[in-house]
Amino acid sequence: MTKKPTMSDIAVACGVSQATVSLVLNNAPGTRISSATRDAVMTKAAEIGYTTVHRRPDRRPVIAMIINDVTSSPHVAGLIDGVTESANERGLLVSIMPTGGDSDAEQAVLDHLAAMPIAGVIYARLITQQINIPPGLLNVPTVLLNCYTGDRSIPSVVPGDLVAGQTSALLLIKAGHRRVGYIGGEDTIEAARERIKGYRRALMMHDIALDPAIVFKGGWTIRGGYDAFKSIMMVPDPPTAICCFSDRTAMGVYAAAAELGLKIPEDISVVGFDNETYTADMVPPLTTMELPHSEMGRYAAEHLADLLASPRKTSRNFQVKIECELIERQSVKVLDRTGALPVA
Repeated sequence: MTKKPTMSDIAVACGVSQATVSLVLNNAPGTRISSATRDAVMTKAAEIGYTTVHRRPDRRPVIAMIINDVTSSPHVAGLIDGVTESANERGLLVSIMPTGGDSDAEQAVLDHLAAMPIAGVIYARLITQQINIPPGLLNVPTVLLNCYTGDRSIPSVVPGDLVAGQTSALLLIKAGHRRVGYIGGEDTIEAARERIKGYRRALMMHDIALDPAIVFKGGWTIRGGYDAFKSIMMVPDPPTAICCFSDRTAMGVYAAAAELGLKIPEDISVVGFDNETYTADMVPPLTTMELPHSEMGRYAAEHLADLLASPRKTSRNFQVKIECELIERQSVKVLDRTGALPVA
């Protein structure tokens, strides 16, 4: 039985990606592909007898967003919104493909995509982490969202967690706090490792010694923040301010502080992380850092669109870190700004 010609056959013969072949054969709008490449693809398609499925003239090219989790955190909405909004602006449609973190489901998705005219892929993770790129994506234009490979060989975009950890601690130090505690996540979480590095860097910038007695790891939940804060406040010289790994951690700190008869920010200042929807309604409203999920999603889609438009162009930005925004509210008390660094 004769094998049916595929776009992959055309791509190999012409020395271009399968995505480029798809864009040419489907006459995708908004793409910048040379006339020589178009002619070569069309000639080879006719030569081997490849036929395309008839589509509407205005049919847009499709990119796939493969993500491991869409249910456990509201942060996923920012990633998806950023990707879809940017893709729509660039004339691309997005197919969202959740895998539930299941390797078999992910392989099924990859097998499905291999048989479809997909222009490119955004491979995403809900939690920032290093990954091994699936072999099925090695020959497909791909951008990694909220994850990266160890050798940085695939373009990726992640949040600037280290700088964000530094920013939150500096806010407290510039407000006059010299005893700044830290309640972080487990070391297995990359964001936790990066944020505490930023906290330590902020202390070093102001010649403040790190006191392990007021640093607690493993407190990323409400209960974790509650227990950690009570332990920290038992030291002989307790902190006047706390940096939290997450807003849930901060919720636990609020509850524990109330039980201890401490007022926020009069007795203890608190900075969270994530800018969850409820933080503006906490009493007092929580100062926090906002993860740039929407901006990351937009960058991933824009970069993928650029790769599709210029398939032979080599990317130089193999990893981009997008800064987290500081959201200042009413949970930080200014003690003394004497000697504080000027705001850049």
